[in-house]
This record gives sequence, structure tokens and C-alpha cells, in this order.
Amino acid sequence: MLDVKTDYLALYLFESNNVVYYQLKHIKSITENSKTNFKPLRLEDVGQNASKSDSFRHLMKLFQYEYLQINQGGPEAMSGKLLDVTNHYAVLYKDDQVIYLNLEHIKSFSLNKSKNAEEKETVRYLKVKTFDEILNYFIHKWVSINLGGPEALEGVLSYSGNGTFILINKEEVIRIQPFHVRSIFEGSRDQKKNENKQTEKKDRSDRDKRTSTEKDSKSGQSTYEIEHKNTYSHSERHVRTDDLDRRTKRSMPDDRRRASNAYIERAEIQLQSMPHPEKVVKTVHYRWKG
Repeated sequence: MLDVKTDYLALYLFESNNVVYYQLKHIKSITENSKTNFKPLRLEDVGQNASKSDSFRHLMKLFQYEYLQINQGGPEAMSGKLLDVTNHYAVLYKDDQVIYLNLEHIKSFSLNKSKNAEEKETVRYLKVKTFDEILNYFIHKWVSINLGGPEALEGVLSYSGNGTFILINKEEVIRIQPFHVRSIFEGSRDQKKNENKQTEKKDRSDRDKRTSTEKDSKSGQSTYEIEHKNTYSHSERHVRTDDLDRRTKRSMPDDRRRASNAYIERAEIQLQSMPHPEKVVKTVHYRWKG
């Protein structure tokens, strides 16, 4: 533990070499490990110059336009760029989406060292005095309330009177107290996922088409090579026929030789009359036994 202020404390994590700032209202217990000995540290020793901030809200304001990790775990944990901090809510920019966080429900935050701070982006967001005014702004719009867990809801927001809002999603009508809304943003939480899935599906389809085209090209080339290997010219066919004729003449009597010559001549006439006489699929050599 590095420091304790009016409504927050600073905790140094040796594993990640980072400082986490907790709101005191969300801390249930503190346990001391008496067997651990270490040198006392200060915020200045770990590169965090936040010792002059007495309130949690003012502390977050010092990290404006930085990438922060909001909450260390659970359904409301998220990371993004901090756009603004007011007395009642914080504005976070994540995946082209502006998210409004109820400051009362932010348990902790820490600097996200995996991303470096960039120049100020021109992002339009709502700036009002209270968190209830943000809910009023989203009336009659499709919104997502709470980031995750069993209390994550989405639907069309409406006002029912007496400070209570209702959320309508198909046949469901849910009444909501503004204090229990931890975060809210316009649109569906699955919209970005669906867009990413459609993009991935389109990329897979394009890859499949390219792969299919390459396979067809290779298949056509292989077919051509096979046909080229099995194709012989008219002169080559005569050489094979003459060779077969000579071997046959040496091994058969005169009457059978004359019959063989007549058979070979008929075979040549049939080959010449074929639509593609130059293509020979298979050649079989017969040997006469006499």
C-alpha cells in the first residue's frame, strides 16, 4: 500500500509493476502479510505523481486522455481511453463506442501500460451535470445498460415517472432505478461483435474463393500434363504399329501373318477415323503363340 487519501488508496502490484487506485467505499477488508519484508515505497518512487489528489474523481481527472483499465476483474472490467471525468460520471472511449460510467460504481482503475497515450481525438460525447441527465438524453433510444453479468440489459429506454426508468425489449418491460445503472451506451453490445463476425465471414469467403481458384488452376495444369503425356503424334503411333508388326511377323506362320497384317490395317483405319486420332489412352501388345 503506497498511500491512503480521503476516498481512495493506492496499491502497488509487484508482478505488473503498476499502481491500482481503489475507491475506499468498495473495499471490504484489508489483510496484512506480516512475513513479507520490503522497502517502503511512495507514489513518486514508482513513477506516479498523484499524491496531490485528495479525491478519487480529481485523481481520475489527472489521467484524462490516457488508456485506463477500469476495474481489475468481473463483468464491469474494461479498458479504453478516458475522455472526461465529471462529478458524477466518467466517459470512456472503446472500439468506436462512447461509454458513460457511473462514478459511484467504479471500484478501481489503473494505467494501461500496453497502450501509449495519443493526441487528443475529436470524439463527440455528452457532457451534462448528473448521470440522470444522461439517462434522460437516451430516452426513446436503444441502449445497453451494464457491460456484463446477469444485470446486463438492452432495449429502448423510457421514463415512467417518479425518478424511475423502464427498458423495453420485445415483450419484457424492466423498471430501473438510476442509481443501480453502472454504465450505459447507445446501441447494442452485440452490434460490434456481429460486425466483426460479418467481416471475418467475408474474409473467410474471399480466402475460400482464392483457394478454390488456385486449386482449379493447379487441377487444370495437372490435367493438361496428363493429357500431354498420354498424347502421341500420328508418326509415333505408326512406329509402335510397325514395331508390333515386325515382332509379330517373326513369331507367326504365313497365314496368320497375313491375317495379322489385315487386322493391323483395319485398326489403323479405325484410329484415323476417330475424332482425336492423336490421343492414345492405353497400348496393349499381343504376342501370338503358334
